[in-house]
Amino acid sequence: MNSSRWYKKALMMTIIAVVLSCVSFTNPVVNADASDPTPSATLVGSKKVVAPGESFTVKYGITSVSSDVYAQDITFEFDPAVMEYLPGSIRSLQEGVIIINEPSTSTPGKLRVLLASLGSQYPITSDAEIVELGFKAADVTQDTEGVIRLTQAIISDSQGEESVLQPASLTIQITVNTGLPGDLNGDGKVSIGDLGIMAAHYGKDSSSPDWSKINHADLNKDGKIDNTDLAALAKKIVE
Repeated sequence: MNSSRWYKKALMMTIIAVVLSCVSFTNPVVNADASDPTPSATLVGSKKVVAPGESFTVKYGITSVSSDVYAQDITFEFDPAVMEYLPGSIRSLQEGVIIINEPSTSTPGKLRVLLASLGSQYPITSDAEIVELGFKAADVTQDTEGVIRLTQAIISDSQGEESVLQPASLTIQITVNTGLPGDLNGDGKVSIGDLGIMAAHYGKDSSSPDWSKINHADLNKDGKIDNTDLAALAKKIVE
């Protein structure tokens, strides 16, 4: 009888041990990235390919913010031999968000910008484009590639909690047109036919929807077709 009781007790302990060995008490692993994506910076250019001396704009924005953003400290870097920042061109794209400082050009190829919201009613709470800056391609003599990098982007919420955004970059291709300047119709000469094309597109600028097709008529590369271009073309015709 005692041996039978001992056998049953031993069998029960063995079964319990086997069951416990199959149970995991480890805390489940949670993938934080799936539910809480990392806030990131974005850079979007108005053009990917420009001509030497041509102007273009770059928009800075943020994505995947997890809290209200009231202040931002951002730094852009680029090769000053390939492109230049156009002083005074920066503008806010968000109501109630202002640019505290005009970016200094004292350090070639580097711009630091501070942004702030004007009160609790103007937070950045979702994906948004924040500011736009103007640049001008250098007068290079061969095809060149330039990169604008956002090397630092720190944001702050209303409690002073700071977060660092994932960096961003934008590549701009500067393509040299080896054709005859002013030969707008491609017939190998500068004549009244070219003036007719320019006259038909007079008044258009870099914001025009067909600008990529007719920007070769912008002879001085200031982002518009105006009297200066007409005069330059007329001079080439009578030379």
